[in-house]
Amino acid sequence: MTTTLALAARLRAMPDDELVEALRARPVRRAGISDFFDLAEALLDPEALQRALAPLDRLQLAVLIVLGAEDGPRSAEWLARRLGEHPATAGIDVRQAGAALAALSGQLLVHPVPEGETNGHPAQPAAAPYDAVTARVGAGPQSGLPRAQTVLDTAPPPLPPVTAEADLPSIDRLAAERAFEAVAAVSELLAELAREGARELQKGGLALPASKRLSEALSVDADSVPTILSVASRAGLAAVADGLWLPTADAASWQHATTPDRWRALASAWLAALPADLSSLFSSRRRAPWDDSLRAHIAWLYPASPTDAQERASERIAEAELLGITARRLPSSAGTALLEAGPAAATDAVVAHFPAEVSKVYLQHDLTVISPGPLAPEIEARLRTMADLESRALASTFRFSAASLDRAVTAGETAATIHEFLASVSLTGVPQPLDYLISDAVERHGRVRVRAADDGRALVHSDDAMLLGTIAVDQSLSSLRLRRVDDTTLTSRFPRDVVFWALSDVRYPVVAEDASGAIVTPRRRTAAARAVVEARDPVAELVARIRQEDTADEDTGEQWLARQLDQAVRARQTVVVQVAMPDGQLIDYLLEPTGIGGGRLRGRDRAADIERTLPLSSVKGLRSVD
Repeated sequence: MTTTLALAARLRAMPDDELVEALRARPVRRAGISDFFDLAEALLDPEALQRALAPLDRLQLAVLIVLGAEDGPRSAEWLARRLGEHPATAGIDVRQAGAALAALSGQLLVHPVPEGETNGHPAQPAAAPYDAVTARVGAGPQSGLPRAQTVLDTAPPPLPPVTAEADLPSIDRLAAERAFEAVAAVSELLAELAREGARELQKGGLALPASKRLSEALSVDADSVPTILSVASRAGLAAVADGLWLPTADAASWQHATTPDRWRALASAWLAALPADLSSLFSSRRRAPWDDSLRAHIAWLYPASPTDAQERASERIAEAELLGITARRLPSSAGTALLEAGPAAATDAVVAHFPAEVSKVYLQHDLTVISPGPLAPEIEARLRTMADLESRALASTFRFSAASLDRAVTAGETAATIHEFLASVSLTGVPQPLDYLISDAVERHGRVRVRAADDGRALVHSDDAMLLGTIAVDQSLSSLRLRRVDDTTLTSRFPRDVVFWALSDVRYPVVAEDASGAIVTPRRRTAAARAVVEARDPVAELVARIRQEDTADEDTGEQWLARQLDQAVRARQTVVVQVAMPDGQLIDYLLEPTGIGGGRLRGRDRAADIERTLPLSSVKGLRSVD
């Protein structure tokens, strides 16, 4: 029998770091757990077991079923032979069986037996399921799990045909088009998030207004926004900070990288974030369709939770379609290279079909900018600091305005640097209307100045009383709670940088000043590229608390021994009890404890078939019988 007693002893013997890792994989209720027995009982609780068993794949469930039918632990070699007798697991080798056994052991579902302790295969590690696990798996549909025979005897669905070579050129062209568009979409997303963060709901997902705004800014349907955001997040380019999706500090360098490098970063992040099971599954389909046949295979692979598994895979498949890893649900040459050889090979494959980028534009008299092709990223990034995107296509359109040029001057541009840049990229020179607009923007810039007061509040100053009055009653700035100090000054309880960007975003000619009055350019708020680990770790705290209680009893071990005996009595479990005799000799008795009282242990000696009563003071140890 492999019972709570065995699991409690195992948990007690595990190093703290291993125990914490195991409990992260197997979350349990923390209330009411004071020692390793409580923890073992929580792990073997029916609800906790259901949460652990439902996500298991067919091989892992089959291992539990086959082991549960045996008396005692079995090795991976034995498992491979027995599993080979069933249609669902035919062809499983020792390595695969061993990996499944190790995974189940790591999730505290089977009890490992050290080498040398198993009959028949003394040189091989072996394991047996805990009794509660065997009971739960054996209950089948009554416990929300498939029947044992269904798990073992349902053969996998047939493999789909390999993608025809003749179809690859069209697939690769479409995939490259999507890959190029994906880079542009992520770039546009980051630009929009830099302008205004997107609110994340407490339950997860974007707030509806934010989703609509991003959909319009990216010129995509609302259903595509979460996928684009997910791709950016996986690449560490966007993250949530205080409930808002914002660009990370890494986003700026990504925006200035070449298009191939930007795509490689997105594809690398997609590949690196794949769970091991999906990575293996997609790799096995690197030359076959990712269509309904894949969904059918996933449902077969996870018989206890087919819908959840399909949804999990569908998210990654949608991202693959967006990135051009697949096209029309067929792996592209770049997708195959990504799964076979990695991001560098995939980038080489996809770049061959990218449209040629341009570094020159047409500046029009109506203040628009026409790009005759996809702009090189470094040119577009600079252009967008001074002009707004109107439409994105292979030939994109941008527009200059007083507000966009004011934004550029705020960021540190001068009339000279703007003229120099435009002259270097324009095929038509700088039209006179644009020249006038640049001069006017530079002249009016700084009519509003923001600095920090001694108490941390922001002071907004302008010599233009009419302009300051407009700011004071601007409803779009009502959240700043602006209050008049005098005819030329307003105050806000918010910090300087918050007020500066609020004024800049609604297109006032604002500059920020430091304490000495020098003009500075505040940085936009960014999010951390990776979530910061909680300073408080409940799982580690739980393990530390249990260990501290156990260590306090370490000198005598009386409490641990008492809990072991109590557990054995309640479970009517046969155990090996080590007893110290009057002459100092230690003797092992194979007992089924029946009661404890009056300082004595009563139980039936299974070897001698008699009742024994032993002084508790003489009991020196106890171990379960596997």
